[in-house]
Amino acid sequence: MNLPEFSVNRKVTISMLTGIIVLFGMVAYFQLGLDLMPELDYPVVAVVTRYHGVASEDIENLITRRVEEICSTVQRVKKISSTSQEGVSSVLVELEWGTNLDFTAQDIREKLKMIEMFMPADADDPMVVKFDPSQMPVLVYGITGIDDTMLLRKYLEDNITPRLERIEGVAAAMTLGGLKREINIYIDKSRLEAYKLSMDDVTRMLMFSNMNVSAGHVTSGHKEYMIRTLGEFQDIETIKNTVLTSYRGTPVHISDISRVVDTHKEKRYETRLNSESSVILMVAKQSGANTVKVINQVKKELKELGKEIPGSIKFCEVMDQAHIIKQVASGTVMNAIVGGVLAIGLIFLFLRNWRPTFAVFLAIPLSIITSFIGMWLFGYTLNIITLAGLALVVGMLVDNAVVVIENTFRHLEEGKTRKEAAKIGASEVGMAITTSTLTTVAVFVPMVLGGGLAGKLSTPLAVTVSIGLFASLFVAMTIVPMIASVLFKQKTKKEEHEKDYGETVFERVKEKYKKWLFWTLTHRNAVAIGTIAAFIVTLIFISFLGFEFMPKGDMPMMLMNAKMPVGTSLEETDRVIKVIEDSFMNIPEKKFILASIGPSEMGGGMGASQGLGATDVNEAMVIARLVDKEDRKKSSTVIMDEIRMQIPKLNNATFEFMDLSGMMTGGMGSGGAPVAIKLFGKDLDTMKAFAKEISERIKDVDGLRDINISMKEGKPELHVLVDRKKAAQLGLAVGQIANTVRVATLGTVATRYRKAGEETDVRVRFQETDRNTIENIKNITIASPLKTQVLLNQVADITYEEGPIQIARENRMRKITITANTTGRAIDKIVNDIKKRLSGFKLPYGYFVEYGGSYQMMRETLITFLQAFIVAVILIYMIMAAQFESFSQPLVIMFTVPLAVIGVVFGLAIFGFTLSTPAFMGIIILAGVVVNNGIVMITYVNQLREKGLEKHEALIEGASVRLRPILITALTTVLGVLPMALDRGQGAEMKAPIAVAVGSGLLFATLLTLFVVPAFY
Repeated sequence: MNLPEFSVNRKVTISMLTGIIVLFGMVAYFQLGLDLMPELDYPVVAVVTRYHGVASEDIENLITRRVEEICSTVQRVKKISSTSQEGVSSVLVELEWGTNLDFTAQDIREKLKMIEMFMPADADDPMVVKFDPSQMPVLVYGITGIDDTMLLRKYLEDNITPRLERIEGVAAAMTLGGLKREINIYIDKSRLEAYKLSMDDVTRMLMFSNMNVSAGHVTSGHKEYMIRTLGEFQDIETIKNTVLTSYRGTPVHISDISRVVDTHKEKRYETRLNSESSVILMVAKQSGANTVKVINQVKKELKELGKEIPGSIKFCEVMDQAHIIKQVASGTVMNAIVGGVLAIGLIFLFLRNWRPTFAVFLAIPLSIITSFIGMWLFGYTLNIITLAGLALVVGMLVDNAVVVIENTFRHLEEGKTRKEAAKIGASEVGMAITTSTLTTVAVFVPMVLGGGLAGKLSTPLAVTVSIGLFASLFVAMTIVPMIASVLFKQKTKKEEHEKDYGETVFERVKEKYKKWLFWTLTHRNAVAIGTIAAFIVTLIFISFLGFEFMPKGDMPMMLMNAKMPVGTSLEETDRVIKVIEDSFMNIPEKKFILASIGPSEMGGGMGASQGLGATDVNEAMVIARLVDKEDRKKSSTVIMDEIRMQIPKLNNATFEFMDLSGMMTGGMGSGGAPVAIKLFGKDLDTMKAFAKEISERIKDVDGLRDINISMKEGKPELHVLVDRKKAAQLGLAVGQIANTVRVATLGTVATRYRKAGEETDVRVRFQETDRNTIENIKNITIASPLKTQVLLNQVADITYEEGPIQIARENRMRKITITANTTGRAIDKIVNDIKKRLSGFKLPYGYFVEYGGSYQMMRETLITFLQAFIVAVILIYMIMAAQFESFSQPLVIMFTVPLAVIGVVFGLAIFGFTLSTPAFMGIIILAGVVVNNGIVMITYVNQLREKGLEKHEALIEGASVRLRPILITALTTVLGVLPMALDRGQGAEMKAPIAVAVGSGLLFATLLTLFVVPAFY
């Protein structure tokens, strides 16, 4: 007993099995998370080491090179990149996909311990962290309402962020901007020297005067008492009255040599929302948490807190990932529903009977519900990729059922009973539809096994579609025969001789098709030459389409980095940014404009490596939150171009818009830059000159915008060159001298003032009049072990120099990157023009150029997909060879693949898309789908030949009999993807190319398959 027979004979069993699947599917659906993109374990480990107050070149030599050397010994390393800037070293280790990051991170930690003795003693311990984009902020608020931003930030940190961090799924709630409290002790240098004290004396006494110390316990009678020495500062007056020493019998207090001021940390950062001083609140979710659920819970909590928050404080949503996700999800679900309705409507038009149409309809919801079970078991979320897969497969889910029903009807017309027709109809085509399903699923195997980001993005799509197709096969072989045996009507004698209008029209079409097919079979050579010529023309036309890694998305948010000349003060940078803010405020489509000036907590480290956040006071970031896509006529790209035109030329300032859509879809490794020209060499000055020359040569390339050189101008520096011999004679070491200079100018946190559970830094430094000139620096006194006070200029020379502000390296070589955005043209065409401009640009030995950014990712993706396509075609051939027990017949059907490529190229051209990652996904899927019609046709032709029909007659009869199921299955798939192809809502840029590739390729291939496959048979 085969499966269709079992289904017809055991209807209750099949019904209960279906009920179980539906039940588990609904349970799985409610367990699925909702996200924008699939969660990926990016194979990147970061090693961040802070060494405060140290110049970038020293950071490179003392820390970065040593960390790189250690990281290069780790297994499966693909690339090591680093940035060395003032006070921080950041090394990013990119590994092969599939590497165990926990093991690798632990391996790096252990190896770093081996070189601890070679690292600077006063540098912080290296932090080894896994790079997890899912922990980037998912919700950003700009908060205004209190002019004193120190009070506003404190209120948020005391009352808001602790409540938000208690919410399940929230990793952190961070406040940025505003002023932070700090107690500053400004030392009067002359008084310090008069009392024969040093800065070390002051910091040491403050530390030892501010502590509570437990000293064990004592027992008295039947009681035990803890012994504690209480010496922590109780108030500011206690700090002022701290005794440092005794001078001529009189106590010397802190207040005798300094001013103690309860103020804020040095202002190096400013934030504004719509030109009003503000504080930023960022919420990051835990890895694996449901983004939409977390954000909804945060908003609910803020609504509850709204009863307690002062009315003047306003929360403005600058970024809300849940809003984008909901738009993408609702749009994709609507695509699927409309596609399903169109497909079912077409089937009803062909069959003109509600009974078989109902049987076909059941395949869609049952298959999708089954897909939910698979997604839940594999740990996937509902995201733009998996939802696109479900929307894409809607039209395909009915294909197997249509073939079964059409064959069942044929047997009913031959006079068989409903049960016989249902059993035989499904059994006859069982092998054909199983093979066609396997060929479709087979194309996903190389996609899943493929490496790189493209392979990882393809896997959720592949699994989702494959489960749906296997479910549709199960439905076609079980539920459809069961329903057919119950609901389908046998035709009466009268009905057998009567044909409705639809059948009459189709009979005419079939007769026409037979005539055209007869001509095709008698002109095989002409058909072959025409087909090959069309394919060659298509290959030539491909170059006009252009290639890119990911289509640019129309995001409801724009981010611009602005840079003033190095050395520009915070006040001057702020003044320039206010002018830029005015240009942004004039955008009719804007909701909020958030400006961040200076190095925030996001600046430096990994944030800087991705182009996020400023790293110095001469830099700023402006974020524009736009109204939703459907509420504006202009795309974000057009608005960016308008802003570029409006911003005046200001003090040699440079501006660069970030590709947010690229960063959110995997472009993090390129810092969001579509074009990146990487210049490698040794000498930074020489490299800088070459970089400027390259920038000048490419500046007028069509489609290139926001050209930026990563190597910033040198920052003015005062170099303290210690005379080691003189220092040694006075008992001083270089480290002691450097530390004294640092404490005098930058200051040091001597201790912390604790009150009511809060900690405030107590910083000791010279008063401004004692540290703001080079003469002040020269006259810094250093306490010698020989009990003498030594002036700095006695043991060191102080000179004005210019040092590199940031040094980038890749694979242990120095690097300068020229980055640029693109607009209006495909990235491959732009890069080809750049290569032409640089073809005559010769670099000396030891210096060379490589291309990175999205262009590099595009090339890697193209290679990955070409390999996957070749493997997929081989697998399809092998499955069909096993089905037909023939080496030649599968080759005939394989001719449908190049025919499909013709349709894809012209479809993408008509819709205005380039060849990108989504389009390549569609092409590979198409390779498995497009052969299905050929399989159905050739299978029946072979059956006719086995019954004794001559080859020519069998081809005409077999092709005409299978004309209706071929047209139905092809057109239902095309109609199923049509809404997604025409979609222009949020996230459409990622989905539409897949749909266009599948729909246009299948439509074109089907029309030609009806003639070319019989001709080549």
